[in-house]
Amino acid sequence: MEIARPQLPAEPETAADPIRMHLDEEIADAVFRGADFGAPVREHLSVQGCRFTGCVFAGSALGHSQFSDVVFRNCDFSNADLLGCSFHRVEFSDCKLTGTNLAETTLNHLLFDRCKGEFANFAFSRLRTVRFAGCRMRSAAFGDCRFERVEFAQCELAMAEFFGTRLRGVSFADSDIRGIRVREIDSFELKGMKISVLQAAELARLLGVEIEE
Repeated sequence: MEIARPQLPAEPETAADPIRMHLDEEIADAVFRGADFGAPVREHLSVQGCRFTGCVFAGSALGHSQFSDVVFRNCDFSNADLLGCSFHRVEFSDCKLTGTNLAETTLNHLLFDRCKGEFANFAFSRLRTVRFAGCRMRSAAFGDCRFERVEFAQCELAMAEFFGTRLRGVSFADSDIRGIRVREIDSFELKGMKISVLQAAELARLLGVEIEE
């Protein structure tokens, strides 16, 4: 699966003032390095063509904001509220997304690379051309999502929730899906998902299916 990379301008030598995250309605072509934004509470913020490295968004509330052509590296979004946000051509690399609320978001051409997303909430979101690579997503919530070309590669998804989400064509073969939460064995969520033989046996036991030796 090919993901469109963020289209970014040349990186300026001088970092932008973090106060812009509190004051500006639109932030474009800026670089932020090591900024602690102090949990801003904003809505409908527009961020385009920006780089964030080592920045702290923990506890922020940025609901219904739009992020296009943005790279986040080694950033902390712990317990941030990103409800209803839109992301297009965005990369999260080595970021902390523990407890982050990403419910009702639209994710289009996104890469999550080596992120920590335990208890992250993606419920009721639309994920189109999204790849999770080497991510720790234990107990993450993907309930009632719409998946279109979504990949999980070597991810930890133990106890993750997929109630109401169709998993046809999604491969979990090299990921940890122990204890994932779905409905009964013949539910629509499971039809067409790709798993290994060992995972099939584990999933059957989880759903109460007896396997004869």
